[in-house]
Amino acid sequence: QRRRQRRRRSLRRDSTGRAGRQERRARHTPAVAPPGAAVGAGSGAAVGPLRERLTVLLTTSPVGRHPSSDLIDEVIGSLQLADGVQTCDMIIVCDGYRGASSEGMPYKESKFRSGIVDPSSAANYEAYKAKLRERADERGVPALRVLELESRHGFGFAVRAALELVRTPYVLVVQHDRPFVRRADVPRVLAAMEADRGRLKYVGLPTSTTVGHQYHVLSKYGMRIAPFDADKSGLQMLPLIQWYDSTHICEVDHYRGFVFGPRKLVARGGFIEDKFGQAQLAEIRERGLEAAHPAYGTFIALGDGFAEPCVAHLDGRDARNVSKFRFSKAEDLEKDVQRQAEEVASHLVRSSKCGEAASVETAA
Repeated sequence: QRRRQRRRRSLRRDSTGRAGRQERRARHTPAVAPPGAAVGAGSGAAVGPLRERLTVLLTTSPVGRHPSSDLIDEVIGSLQLADGVQTCDMIIVCDGYRGASSEGMPYKESKFRSGIVDPSSAANYEAYKAKLRERADERGVPALRVLELESRHGFGFAVRAALELVRTPYVLVVQHDRPFVRRADVPRVLAAMEADRGRLKYVGLPTSTTVGHQYHVLSKYGMRIAPFDADKSGLQMLPLIQWYDSTHICEVDHYRGFVFGPRKLVARGGFIEDKFGQAQLAEIRERGLEAAHPAYGTFIALGDGFAEPCVAHLDGRDARNVSKFRFSKAEDLEKDVQRQAEEVASHLVRSSKCGEAASVETAA
């Protein structure tokens, strides 16, 4: 009888142990996520359609290629290389410009980087924006909204204005001359950010400049930085010691509360990287990476899938860039090349006439 009692107690312990182990395994086994949903590495990761978590914010401003839309078309077309992004809503924010001086005199020459345009360039930009308006579909799925700013804001303030329309917790910020050139697993990066929200506030996609950031920082500033694993499959994050405006994913709250926060480190008419980025670099060099960097939370995606540049730059002033386009329509490119050739020929004719006139005056 005593042996039977001991055996029953042993069986109960074994049963309880098995049940406990099964319960613990169930708690740590992740649920299968639907396609496009995030499966994060930590308890802070969100799960849901990418469209509910990320908005594409595309900035544009006057360039010499307008009224052609081929430059922004190339960038939009390249989004097919960014996994899942084509399902997300997009806001195209069109910066304003300055067409006349404070005395009301129209500018005779365009200085696009400063937002200054002559009457011809202003007309071309208005025609370009009209094309974008025709594509807008605010009720579509995904939706496309075009925000036209009445005055010159600059990249930083244009982003701030567009953020007022964003309803997702994250944005993918893209400039009209920054196409994707290689596949980028955006949902994977976003899942890593959601799983480590306190640390990963901004993640830039690697460019030819930032892919070697670790060695650039060591060479120029004598500062050692190292990447860390952001997931179990080889995605890494490298601390970025200076904000770059190139294509990146960022928390909307970080943008609103910190980047555009009370310190006012973004100047109207300028880029975020100009003043804010320089302030970040100076603070990190003064106080050290561990003390100063966490507030900025800026990183570059590296490692598996991100070892090479994902984003490149196209010069909107150079007609030869059409040879690099992969997604714009060929017929549009041919028309643009023809237009550029006609402009060059016209310029040569005008220069020749000016030279002839000068010769006549000299002879007289």
